[in-house]
Amino acid sequence: MNSNGVGASGESGRGDVLAGAFTAINEEAIAFALSCSPEEWSTMVPGEEWTVGVVLHHIADGHTSGMAWLQSMARGEAVTDSAGDVDSRNLDHARTHAEVSIEDTVALLRENGSRVEAFLRTLTEEELAQTAPFGPADGRAFAAGSFAEVLAGHARGHLAHAREALES
Repeated sequence: MNSNGVGASGESGRGDVLAGAFTAINEEAIAFALSCSPEEWSTMVPGEEWTVGVVLHHIADGHTSGMAWLQSMARGEAVTDSAGDVDSRNLDHARTHAEVSIEDTVALLRENGSRVEAFLRTLTEEELAQTAPFGPADGRAFAAGSFAEVLAGHARGHLAHAREALES
């Protein structure tokens, strides 16, 4: 077992694949953030109702909760947060980080992204196969491996919305 309470480094080829996919989209988010002008950073993202900066910071912040949820699921433990809990935290996050800088966001993307990547690489096939109830989805059971794919998907979806906002 590693310091996260699950896995042992290098035991899962699938974990390496998941880590690679996650890292690729996180690097895209970093490159996108660094390409933004101050005006672009402050552009509202339709459908998100947050600025580009808040959306990118949300991606970085989401890495932490996503990893914590995945750690629980890999141990077969339920994620007890509800969709309402997540929505409330997201609103608080948007208010608290309304003026977040590009530099701070990039630093958080790098820091949290590195942690998630390293953690994904530790996951064993057994851990990825574990199922657990996932509160934000009304307690539906998910395999940890399926949820691990969502980590990259979360970033990909929000990044696509931010890009669309600047293209329109």
